[in-house]
Amino acid sequence: MRVLVLASMPRQPDNHLLWEGLRELAEVDIHYFTKQEQKKLGAVLRRFEFAAYDRVICDLRFCYLVRERRILSGISGLLIYEEDACQEFIEHSKWKGRFSKFYRRVPNARVVMTGFQVCRKFQEMGVDAHFVPKGFDSSMLYDMGQERDIPLGFVGRLESDAYLQRREFLQRAKREFGLQILRTEPGDEYRKMLNRIGVFISADIGLGEYMAKNFEAMACGCVLLAFKQGHGEEEALGLESERQVLLYEDREQFDLLVKRLQDEPELAARLAAAGRALAAQRFDYKVLCKQLLQVLEPPFGSSSDRPGFWQRLRALPQLIRRIA
Repeated sequence: MRVLVLASMPRQPDNHLLWEGLRELAEVDIHYFTKQEQKKLGAVLRRFEFAAYDRVICDLRFCYLVRERRILSGISGLLIYEEDACQEFIEHSKWKGRFSKFYRRVPNARVVMTGFQVCRKFQEMGVDAHFVPKGFDSSMLYDMGQERDIPLGFVGRLESDAYLQRREFLQRAKREFGLQILRTEPGDEYRKMLNRIGVFISADIGLGEYMAKNFEAMACGCVLLAFKQGHGEEEALGLESERQVLLYEDREQFDLLVKRLQDEPELAARLAAAGRALAAQRFDYKVLCKQLLQVLEPPFGSSSDRPGFWQRLRALPQLIRRIA
């Protein structure tokens, strides 16, 4: 199989190992494009002879990809890799409802989505969606075996309105438990910071899936204390509370788990080790590229194979119930 990969660089999280790993499994050409190049994406796409490839993967920013429906609709074997499709359902996101509108207008595309329940919702809308979880770069993110001097930490941004519930939750944890909310540059600085954190607080509330930070923190040996997504998400990822992570569903449960980790250092040590092992087994890009190949291999259908307007309309009440 001959595969063309069109990807963003720089990109956070940096997933270039996903595409490099695919090179070991198929004949793959990779081209990286800057933000400035993607602003002229139509001209970029016209450079390529797509018919020379069995599959074409686009891992490009949605805000630019969405403008090029006509070009994308003419590409056979098109796979779009999308990590932000959860914003389809986030009330405060400027992209609410935009993803489904776009994918319905590119019926030839197969789409990889990184949230299990998000993927299922798109499938119910007639999108050829497939679940492959987010991952981490094991060449950059790992446990350095050093002393951890930050008991509770979170690394990341909170400014976007899409993360409103996360921001409110973490700011409360900062006031009441001394959570340190941190920012770093990617790469070495980020790895070193994660290796200073004992318990990584994740608050992916209202997002419907786990962000990559969860798996990055686990890979670096943090205990992960995360908001439970439910609806089959944990089962799809292999996450079990009390085994590799601790999961909370509300503020009261979160408070109890923080205090428990403070009182039971042996529990923290056990969870950190099990979480690190699960991350290596399930979420390393070197592992995920094999799952991606399984999505690429089956024959791609045409627009005639997708559910039509009336089929999608009949499925709408069930979809609304799931979203609600």
